[in-house]
Amino acid sequence: MLSPIRGSFIRWWVIVILQSLSLAIAVYFGATEEIWLNDQTKLSFVILAIWAVSTLSIGYWHLARNKSRVNYMTKIGWFLSETCMAIGMIGTVIGFLLMLGSAFGNINVADTASLQTALKFMALGMSTALYTTLVGLVCGLYIKSQLVNLEHSLDRKNVLER
Repeated sequence: MLSPIRGSFIRWWVIVILQSLSLAIAVYFGATEEIWLNDQTKLSFVILAIWAVSTLSIGYWHLARNKSRVNYMTKIGWFLSETCMAIGMIGTVIGFLLMLGSAFGNINVADTASLQTALKFMALGMSTALYTTLVGLVCGLYIKSQLVNLEHSLDRKNVLER
């Protein structure tokens, strides 16, 4: 029989492998390159960095022996999860500002070249908005799934110690 800590760590490892596999699939199909080219703010990669650091930290917390410290650190993990989603929403707002601010500034309805340029800027702004939202939501959910596993193992450990 596995100890609660070891079983929880193995579950965390499986979760991380699945999340990393989804990232690898995104890289394989060119999604990360697409995001790099179309996310004008590059906030999507800031969000991915927060996910990576949070994931490594949560793995370390699984192995920590000090329960009170881990309880405190999980609060930071929940904050980072919400931060991913908040940064995604900030990217959405910035994308809409880019789309609306630059697209209609110098538009001449009679000139097709200016309409094409306006549409190009609108597409870049919209892609920034959508990509940052998508990456923020996915990474936030990924971090939350790891934290739920960690808190479940802490609760189970507390029950077994009583």
